Amino acid sequence: MSSARKPGTSSRQKVTSARSGSSSGGVPSRVASAQSKSSSISNADRGSAFISSSAGVTRSDRSGGTASSSSGKSRDVGRSRSGEGLSSTSKLPPQESLMEIVQKRFVNDVFESAAKTHPGWKILIVDEPGMKVISSAVGMYDIMERQISIVESLDKKRAPFKDMAAVYILAPTKDSVRKLIADYEDKTKVLYGKSVFLYFLGPISNNLIEEIKGCKQLIKRLKALSEINVDFLIQESRAFTLDVPAPFGSYYLRSSGVSSAEKHVADKLVTLCATLNEYPYIRYPQSSGVCSSLAGIFKVKMDDYVKSNPTWWYHGSGNCPIRNGERDRSTLLLLDRASDCLTPLMHDFTYQAMVHDLLTMEGDKITYQAEKADNPNQKEDKDVLLNEKDHVWVEMRGNHIAQVIEVLSGRINEVVNSSTTRVHKGSSANMSISELASALKDLPEYREVMSKLSQHLHIAHDCMEKFNRAGLLDLADIEQTLATGKDEDGRSPKLTETISRCESALIRLQDPDDRLRLILIATISQNGLSSADRDRLLRAAQLGRSQLETLENLSRIGINTVSNNFSTPTSGNNGFFASIKSTLSTSTSFDDDSEYASSRYSPPIKSILNDLVTNQLSMDEYPSVIPMPMSAATTSALMGSARRRSKAAEGSSRKSKAGPTDKWSKMGDSMTKATNGGAMYTGGRNLVFMVGGLSYSELRVARDIMERESREIITGSTKFVNPSEFLEDLHTLAG
Repeated sequence: MSSARKPGTSSRQKVTSARSGSSSGGVPSRVASAQSKSSSISNADRGSAFISSSAGVTRSDRSGGTASSSSGKSRDVGRSRSGEGLSSTSKLPPQESLMEIVQKRFVNDVFESAAKTHPGWKILIVDEPGMKVISSAVGMYDIMERQISIVESLDKKRAPFKDMAAVYILAPTKDSVRKLIADYEDKTKVLYGKSVFLYFLGPISNNLIEEIKGCKQLIKRLKALSEINVDFLIQESRAFTLDVPAPFGSYYLRSSGVSSAEKHVADKLVTLCATLNEYPYIRYPQSSGVCSSLAGIFKVKMDDYVKSNPTWWYHGSGNCPIRNGERDRSTLLLLDRASDCLTPLMHDFTYQAMVHDLLTMEGDKITYQAEKADNPNQKEDKDVLLNEKDHVWVEMRGNHIAQVIEVLSGRINEVVNSSTTRVHKGSSANMSISELASALKDLPEYREVMSKLSQHLHIAHDCMEKFNRAGLLDLADIEQTLATGKDEDGRSPKLTETISRCESALIRLQDPDDRLRLILIATISQNGLSSADRDRLLRAAQLGRSQLETLENLSRIGINTVSNNFSTPTSGNNGFFASIKSTLSTSTSFDDDSEYASSRYSPPIKSILNDLVTNQLSMDEYPSVIPMPMSAATTSALMGSARRRSKAAEGSSRKSKAGPTDKWSKMGDSMTKATNGGAMYTGGRNLVFMVGGLSYSELRVARDIMERESREIITGSTKFVNPSEFLEDLHTLAG
């Protein structure tokens, strides 16, 4: 049990300030404004006072009126508010991120709502899913400020606090409900006081509602019961995961019918859309059975949600209660990891991707060794949270590692020079290290800045140390050549030449998983290898039984492992994009926008998202479950497409032949990214969800396109994966 006014039992607690203000539209949920009289509860059914539709948790609407739909208005699924649908060109006021919306949901609609009903101190009790959801978005400071004194785990034995109210945030599962009821079954051993506030992350079944109604000691204390619809984890301001425990193979190895994993995913996606007030058009790759099935399930569940919550509004309906807050109707694009198994295996040298690939992470926590403050000759472990609260991380995570080190070093020098000038005017050039350290100690405002910069410089150097030790420079060039069909000089080498380089690399690599990773890249990128090339690489790799099984598992998701083609040029047309399904057949694997020769591969999702936000995504390859409004691509949408090709003419001249270190050189003039001061986006939201796991390079691509095109993209997946985790996922295909 945690002591009062302390972070409690959370295994991962993050302090993220939630903005103050009113809720953007209310909580679309079935709420129990439960009175202390059990009779008024026991006679109620789902349509009455016990579980009723409301625009809040026992509260009045804070947006200036109840967020309800007019009785005379049709909720036609295929109808957009305006005839233009997706291509609105009017700029809206700055829009809140997913993280900000979820923070307000908890702070305003849960904790402040409970505080108004019960002004005293309260206990917060959470199960494991509840703790994950809360700690991904809301900080302990925000919770404690709302008169929550202790955070306790539902799964652990707890001490009684009979004079304090209890707030429960739980997953709507049988296990959690029965543990909740156990707190009140014996009236002589009730743990908490006379007020209970009960919130579920998602929809709760009728059977579990009946179990709750059967517990008299709980019902007579119940002041609120609500489904808050936040059954997902915030990873970034506009990125989420569903924390679905189902193995990768469960999406592809089903015998028939709908898998339980798909139903679970659909349920969680409904809570996401409910939170965002979105009733989206649903698009999916025509060639993906998984996405086609999920699209159908999600539509049914989303339709049911809308019918069950008549006061809930969605963007594009014309019922937005927020002044100037109406937006076009959103689009949910479902994607299938099996359609691109290459990207999660590639070495990516942007900061975030390298940290997750090469270093050890526990959630968003990383531990590194730093010099002790009192003795620089000794080192100690330091823990750092790499999340949205770390502004340096947010700024740098999508940059190439070379640029990160260059920028961090420059800023540290600037701080040292400016700070030492203040303390020792004009003498900084002759100061020793100890004098510099002493100068910084005299300037506390610089210590925090220096600490944050030096943390990231340590982490970046740790990445580079692993990079150099593993010999990733040459290995990455082989991968890039296989994936794009072009070498660093822009020529298309023969496959025999590239296979020879693979063979040499396999002999050199020590880790069997690294050898497996390279063979998988070679196999997938070429749509299978000839028997001779395959045998040649397997002899060099000396893989174990487990690794060989993983390689063979590719065939279970439609990827060829053996090709009848003899060695041919490793061109883009003969490589990866000839092998993946028709959904990606028009993509290009060569990134014209890349500034670095080591990053010339472009994930297929880049062209997909570009086409999505500019309204050019093929309806034949990516059909919609319901009819979409006819909409011509607007001038503003097309401008982004033109901007993307501004550097294409540099082509094969982007690299010199000075030496191997030039692979780190920028391929042409530096491109200065415009800073998007406010989150202002045109049109409706684009919700992009990858079944089976999203890589960090793809997450970066989504952020880049969102910034460049001024179209909001909220990216999610069943989970985010690094290369090692994806290897494990492929192994689960064995069944």
